[in-house]
Amino acid sequence: MHVFHIFIVFITLLACVRMDDLDPTPPPVKAKATVSLGEPRLFSGEDVQMTCSVPDDPSPNWTYEWFHDGELLSAIEVYSLNKAQVLQSGSYTCKGTRTIEAWPYTVSSIPSDPLEIHVDGGWVLLRIPFEPLIIEETMTLTCRVRDDPLMSNVIFYKNKVELKKQKGADLVFEKLKLEDAAIYSCRATWIKNMEYQSSQSLPSYVSVLDILETPRIDGGREKVRSGSKVEFKCITKTLECKFLRLSVPMLQPWNARSNTAIQRLSRFFTVLEDSCIVYCFLLFSHPSDHNSNP
Repeated sequence: MHVFHIFIVFITLLACVRMDDLDPTPPPVKAKATVSLGEPRLFSGEDVQMTCSVPDDPSPNWTYEWFHDGELLSAIEVYSLNKAQVLQSGSYTCKGTRTIEAWPYTVSSIPSDPLEIHVDGGWVLLRIPFEPLIIEETMTLTCRVRDDPLMSNVIFYKNKVELKKQKGADLVFEKLKLEDAAIYSCRATWIKNMEYQSSQSLPSYVSVLDILETPRIDGGREKVRSGSKVEFKCITKTLECKFLRLSVPMLQPWNARSNTAIQRLSRFFTVLEDSCIVYCFLLFSHPSDHNSNP
């Protein structure tokens, strides 16, 4: 009877391993929300169109759902705001779902990163880059006026201080510097019905990132004996570094005092629980945070 119990347990273990080997569920992929027509910053009454996709799995069998500030909007690939209203400003995300041949028969993507849509009800709107720029790139700020009247002059402000007064609506930065990251706004004066009119835009923050080296992880030997000690080094020129194990943080970020940040992580590994992929990545913070004491 004792032998029979051992045999049953052994068969059960083999069945578990076999089921893991035949797991039909594909690895998770992430959805992506993009502005496909119009601009993410627009006047009320204008149109913008957003498209959802799953770039890492271009299968035609995806169906999509759109969310506004976390609330379900519609099950459609392309979501449009026609004659947008101010109340429709906010964060838009999407996710995809498709069928698979075996249980659980459907699989969902990871939700997309938020797509920030700003619908302005005023007369003047500052057009800024949609994504953060990197130093030495070119940046253009545009002071827009509703209905595109004849412009007289434009004043650009940086951190509430007048930066430049000019005739044109575009302010071009040829080679960005970290110091160009700031809060910008503009005041426009235009002629309408033979009268001068003037108004100012809402302030907007523009982010400028530094060029950093790709972090490199040094784990020593690729294969280790169960119970042995392993040391990881995350080597990069940056301010903060974090280790992750299976996408879960292993310890708190570490602030570097020197140009080369080397963080060491020592722990004991067991074969069944701790064998995995470990990687490191950079944490970017607001430029003003870099001046704080370590």
